[in-house]
Amino acid sequence: MGCPMGFGELNIPSSRAFWDDCDEDEPVLKDKEIKKLQLLYEPNETQTPPPTKIFLLIEGTNISEFVEALLLKNAQRICKISSSKSSLSYVKEQGLLIASLYEDLTNSGEVTELLLPYAKEAEMVITLTVKSKIEYQSENLQNVRDDITFLRGINSQLVHVEELEPPNFVVGVAPGIACWRHNENLAASAYVAYTDNVSLDTLAAKPIIKLLQDLGISCNDTYKPVYRETSHLYM
Repeated sequence: MGCPMGFGELNIPSSRAFWDDCDEDEPVLKDKEIKKLQLLYEPNETQTPPPTKIFLLIEGTNISEFVEALLLKNAQRICKISSSKSSLSYVKEQGLLIASLYEDLTNSGEVTELLLPYAKEAEMVITLTVKSKIEYQSENLQNVRDDITFLRGINSQLVHVEELEPPNFVVGVAPGIACWRHNENLAASAYVAYTDNVSLDTLAAKPIIKLLQDLGISCNDTYKPVYRETSHLYM
């Protein structure tokens, strides 16, 4: 369990660099079990954060292909995160820094710390967390029952995106960065996409694409996932 933060309903796992007084709920690891994550930089890439107008963080369990296809066509890979399916890329022409984050709550605090230098320097931080629709709680579920994907926001810049209401909350690296920015009085908005398909097919991706475009982020108008044969049965 982590310590709740005062940014809407965002919660982020405790981290020693942030809140030492929350460590009593952290498991004690032996020295030989501790293996710190690192940013694995591409050749010739500097560790200095680039000039960034928008730092966009997209987090979910199956979002890497979506981010790659939609946003990274003209991007330059800065680094990968060791022992993780996460990466950091930069679109120089737009001053757009993009973090594609595989949701893994066991190391969210550590990954958040690694990305803080980039979050500090950005003019604006926008986060998007992709979650299963069954995690959404509301007394008016019938209003979203037929929506394949719907959006909620915290400190949203868009009037047509409803605020995330209690008892809903989000955890992970993306909301952790948004929390930190909020506590430092720096500009940040957090969004949650609740969807029937967390792997994001063409229909499920449409509201997310519109959200990004409404936020002034240049991306493809449509998304067509690459389907792979998943059956291992042989006749």
